[in-house]
Amino acid sequence: MAKDLEKAQQVVRSFRKVNKALYRLLREEAEVLDATVVQILVLRVLSQNPNIGLNELAERLQLGNSTMSGVVDRLVSAGLVVRERSHEDRRSLTMRLTNEGKAKQNEAFGDDSFLVERLSRILEIPGEDLEHLLRIHDQILEKWRQGDDKEEESKSSIVSEI
Repeated sequence: MAKDLEKAQQVVRSFRKVNKALYRLLREEAEVLDATVVQILVLRVLSQNPNIGLNELAERLQLGNSTMSGVVDRLVSAGLVVRERSHEDRRSLTMRLTNEGKAKQNEAFGDDSFLVERLSRILEIPGEDLEHLLRIHDQILEKWRQGDDKEEESKSSIVSEI
């Protein structure tokens, strides 16, 4: 059991190192652009998905709606994003990049950007290894989801007995 725990801790440490290195790259690029990491990620998502709502944007970036709302407010104030009434549902707001927002997004993620050049180094890893890595990531997420489902089932059965 102790050996299993050590192996799991090694995996977690590896993820943390990779996550920290990725965040450092994103932070360096964001600083050059006078933005935050979340702001440049929002610009990226909006460039790929114009006219989406706050809920979908928050979901795509795995952030809460209140956090996302604050980020969007700052991007609107900076003139990078515009909120508009949805054409399909006049009650909801959608967002899209302004021309300035498109330019800033292109600075961060354009073909000749520092960030894209650094991130594309991952592609030097043989394709088969990358595919294997992605499959393993999916397996890990599935195992954790299964654990969450079992925990929810356990909570439900306890609640039903009360």
